[in-house]
Amino acid sequence: MNRESNLFTNEFVSSSRILYTPSPFARSSLLYLQEAGSLTALKPHVSSRENLQSYLFFAVTRGSGFVEYEGVRYEVAAGGCVFLDCRRGYGQSGGEDLWRICWAHWNGGNMPAIYNKWTERGGRPVFRPENATPFLALLDRLYNVAYGEDFIRDMHIHEQLVCLTTRIMEQTVYEDRRAGDSRISAPEERIHVGAVKAYIDTHFQEPLSLEGLAEMCYVNKNYLARIFKEAYGVTVGNYIQLVRIGKAKELLRFSAMPVEQCSDACGYGADSNYFSRVFKKVEGCSPSEFRKIWMGSKTPDTPARVGSKRKGDEQA
Repeated sequence: MNRESNLFTNEFVSSSRILYTPSPFARSSLLYLQEAGSLTALKPHVSSRENLQSYLFFAVTRGSGFVEYEGVRYEVAAGGCVFLDCRRGYGQSGGEDLWRICWAHWNGGNMPAIYNKWTERGGRPVFRPENATPFLALLDRLYNVAYGEDFIRDMHIHEQLVCLTTRIMEQTVYEDRRAGDSRISAPEERIHVGAVKAYIDTHFQEPLSLEGLAEMCYVNKNYLARIFKEAYGVTVGNYIQLVRIGKAKELLRFSAMPVEQCSDACGYGADSNYFSRVFKKVEGCSPSEFRKIWMGSKTPDTPARVGSKRKGDEQA
């Protein structure tokens, strides 16, 4: 692996990079690095690729340039970032204001789903974070880890790539939106979705609906559904279900509360059959089977931590 090579420098660019060869284990099981480095433009230049089995992230640290992706041409200046699915084809060009960029190419079996989730949540191929420094720090760590001699280097590279994709995903929620004045601003959106999530977390035992939560926040239910999913990656209804099932698992594992009472304590009321159907759909087994798998022949030795004042708690 080379950091510096005459092959990496020509009349148009000067670069320092690592061409990384991951292990078979990394290719099959991890996010794995393909290339990382930095580039300084010496003259205006153009490059393009297509059908590359890779994902590219780069940050511009100086100057400006252009990216063409899916028929759209974007200008990217210092402080801007780019995240692309290279299978779709792209082009990049440095203009007269010669740019310097830091980048990484990587892939992994779950990257298509990650990129699709990113675009689903409003992510754009070119974005400008409030502060690009954390991205540059991650790229620098990734570069240095890849050049190291650690015998679990692929695991550390995976760790850094997970941090990088997580940092990228965080940018999707409150990116500036190109919409009319009728849209609520990003800070207000943050208040709405945060309040709704907090309410669900503490009132999951009560009847909850999208309509009721929207009315509580004085917003349209379709609007609330959209911004909640953008923020948390699940619908309001799915989040309510996840919270309730999570609490049900606590009761099933750490209390002796009968399934019928668990149903009531988790917000499903007295209809334990419906509760059991939902539980099995999420967990792949019935509540009774879940308890048996996790508890075996043991009896619960930890009091229930949910609904401690509700009926049936005396059995916990």
